[in-house]
Amino acid sequence: MAKRAGIGATVAAAVIFSIVLASSFAVYRAAQDDARLHSTSNAADELADESAAFEGAGGANILLKEQAFLESSLFGCGSASGAVSAEISSLTDIETNANLTVVTSASLTLRGPAADNLSMLAPFGGYFQGFLDTTLHEEARGSEGALGVSYLRNETHYSNLPVRIGDMAGDCEQALSDIKGAVSSTALTNCTASTAFPPIDAAAGGPKARAIGSGFNLAVDHTIVGMAPCSVKVTVTVSQPDVMGPAGAFRVELQDDVLVDFEQ
Repeated sequence: MAKRAGIGATVAAAVIFSIVLASSFAVYRAAQDDARLHSTSNAADELADESAAFEGAGGANILLKEQAFLESSLFGCGSASGAVSAEISSLTDIETNANLTVVTSASLTLRGPAADNLSMLAPFGGYFQGFLDTTLHEEARGSEGALGVSYLRNETHYSNLPVRIGDMAGDCEQALSDIKGAVSSTALTNCTASTAFPPIDAAAGGPKARAIGSGFNLAVDHTIVGMAPCSVKVTVTVSQPDVMGPAGAFRVELQDDVLVDFEQ
């Protein structure tokens, strides 16, 4: 059988070329996959970094909203805790861009860790017993559609404002009780401001001293509302001044009143 010159060498060269081509294509595909993996990883990292920044911004905005509510409201001594809790539970913040959204909601908390890893909340991060403590519930959702990357994270953080609602309410209610108890057994010869108000002011001396010792201010106001018997409406205001918040120093006030009757 006759053989054509060079056919064997040509076939061998073609096989070798095919092997080299296949190897090169495999290397190319591997390089492309590696680049894609790096791009995917980078996209996920970018979403995570942006999410952390949005979580910090959301937490800070919740604290700013809390401060605005506290400094613009006059609370009843007995209802302050409930009013503050209801307001905090209604607060939300949404941070978003084209491919990421972080929703932050809040609730009053009675316990939690002393430190929080969301550094953007400093110095208001973490739980501090006796302060106004808030749990921040944060959900982040995002995606990089071109790379097939999706992102979902739920986190809980803790923050506080150095507002002592419970202590203020306690001092206010105790002052009302002390004044009513001390004055109700006092006899007056006539129902005038000059005779009725000094015993009230004297009875308020102890509550004022306690409030000052707690870092609060306590003021007492009085109005005659009845003559027989001599009835006086006593209004007690407890305030916490110079509270440091994320928007600067502010003041919180609680106020309530009691009706006291003098003997005549």
